Amino acid sequence: MGFADKRIAIIGGGLGGMAFANAAIYAGLTNIQLYEQALEFTEVGAGVNITKNANVILDAYGLKDAMRWKSSHNPPCYMEYRNYKTSEVLGQIDEFGQPSSRQIHRAHLLEAMISRVPESMLNTGKKLTRIEWSDATFEYILTFLDGTTAKSDIVIGCDGIKSFVRSHLGFADHPNYSGQMVYRGYVSYDDLSPKAALELKKTVVFRGKQRHVLTLPIGNEGSNTARVGIIGFMTEPLESWVSESWMAKAPVDMLAEHVVGWTDTVQEIIEGLKKGVEKNEDGKEIILKQALYVRDPIEKWFSVEVGHPGSGIILLGDSAHSTLPHQGQGTCMAIESGVALATILKNWKSDNLESAFFFFQELRKPRTDKVTKTSYEAGKLASADVSEMASDTFNPEALRERMKWIMDYDVLKEVFEKGAPYFEGLEEPIQAQL
Repeated sequence: MGFADKRIAIIGGGLGGMAFANAAIYAGLTNIQLYEQALEFTEVGAGVNITKNANVILDAYGLKDAMRWKSSHNPPCYMEYRNYKTSEVLGQIDEFGQPSSRQIHRAHLLEAMISRVPESMLNTGKKLTRIEWSDATFEYILTFLDGTTAKSDIVIGCDGIKSFVRSHLGFADHPNYSGQMVYRGYVSYDDLSPKAALELKKTVVFRGKQRHVLTLPIGNEGSNTARVGIIGFMTEPLESWVSESWMAKAPVDMLAEHVVGWTDTVQEIIEGLKKGVEKNEDGKEIILKQALYVRDPIEKWFSVEVGHPGSGIILLGDSAHSTLPHQGQGTCMAIESGVALATILKNWKSDNLESAFFFFQELRKPRTDKVTKTSYEAGKLASADVSEMASDTFNPEALRERMKWIMDYDVLKEVFEKGAPYFEGLEEPIQAQL
């Protein structure tokens, strides 16, 4: 039976929403409309690292070539750690097998994801202001800021950590400040010395005291997208944050103050960040600065209409399980959850949406909760109190083992193995081939 005939509304057209749209098409759900509040599809921020567990899914969708056109190719290692003062290599984490991690600008990843979604499913300029259940027509009425409305049987909230859908479900919790601000920008390889450029051809963490600088080798030479993505995690009091938004712009000099006395490569990064960027009214070069927040895990991700078992609302991605970026799993968890939910909705053998949503949550929540917890811990390890020394928890073997359970996961294998009794027309176990 499943829910393939139901009208599904995806709220949010960022990476999470596009992840579910691609998953729905892959699973065979076609009665879908996606609503994005911006006038065009775009992503701000620095680069993003997409890891093996998510790349295997995107490759199954047919996105491998589109993604690799503007991503890095076959990095020499997953991550390398360097001393913040001397640039001495403290250790490295090897890749976790194929497909290897890919570093790509967020906008280029979104561009690749959009390429598979028919234009007829996409709606921009649709800022959701109200979700209402109609007892007359037994459907959800979605009202947007521009005065238009839409109708749906199932609503998927992919609208991020500030989710409107989440607030509609009654969650009044406030996000927690992580204790760190994040500075984001790019440096051209042409603006680096040959020595520094070579160092930064891989993902590198310069590990300082209660702060660290992460560099990502974004893009590739073939598509003229090669550059270094810079993400500086700096411990700052929230009182220093004066913007009303979580994302603002700040002078590069503010980041420079955090890394005085750091290695020459980091000083080159600071100078490189000042090349070709916007300036404020004081003539200072500025880059993105973000107050880093995360929400505590919640106990229930969904709601189903009483008396109407085929209609409901569910959260997906950051709206349900936001995580700090220290393991690169925010987007990756949305990709995993997207293909899991779409597969469940397509194959569920009853018309009881609550049971399908409950199965999805029970399948995903233990993993996403653990990712949230371990990502917080990983951030503490990267921004250490004693940054120069290895320890039982900070060494290449321990760090790789910390992440192995994330990378070696096959989401569809778990979906089909645990869902077989509840899926329609499955007479024998399915071996998921992603």
